[in-house]
Amino acid sequence: MNLFEIVNDVVTFSPQALLITPFKKIWDADESKEKFEATRILGFIYYMADERSDFMHILDTDERIEEIKNFLDMPKSFTGKSKDIVRAVHYYEKLSETTSTRLLQSTRLVLQKISTFLDNIDLDERDDRTKKPVHDIGKITSSVEKIPKLVKAINEIEKEVIKEKELKAQNGNKTNAMFEDSGI
Repeated sequence: MNLFEIVNDVVTFSPQALLITPFKKIWDADESKEKFEATRILGFIYYMADERSDFMHILDTDERIEEIKNFLDMPKSFTGKSKDIVRAVHYYEKLSETTSTRLLQSTRLVLQKISTFLDNIDLDERDDRTKKPVHDIGKITSSVEKIPKLVKAINEIEKEVIKEKELKAQNGNKTNAMFEDSGI
């Protein structure tokens, strides 16, 4: 379901989004006529939860919150962790979840673990008993050589997820007639 889109570099949302309780609660909490704060918070939710967001590569939630907060020029007091915002982000993630998005998230987590492993390798570390290196430099080098393939793979998955969302947006809530797509 594509409730949020980026139009002219601005996060917009469909009127249907305001019918969904977590988003409506945020909208109604902003009593101003312009609804600037509600619109900004809904934008925050998009950037936190949508796979098309430019911030999804930041896997640490607190880091992502800070980056989005700075990007949207949110007040310093904004934490992004109020019960209503957390509920809306979670709801949006669940609403948007597909097999492709789950696979993409799993791939990102694997790449993060590989990155953390490589960051923490101490090539000077020795086995106490044999005094030989603990890490095999050949295996590490071989693993590093495979990283471009992994990066290419995750980029392909990201493209497919975006295509999938665009296709769903084009089809919208259209229902097929009785004999469409039935092969008859």
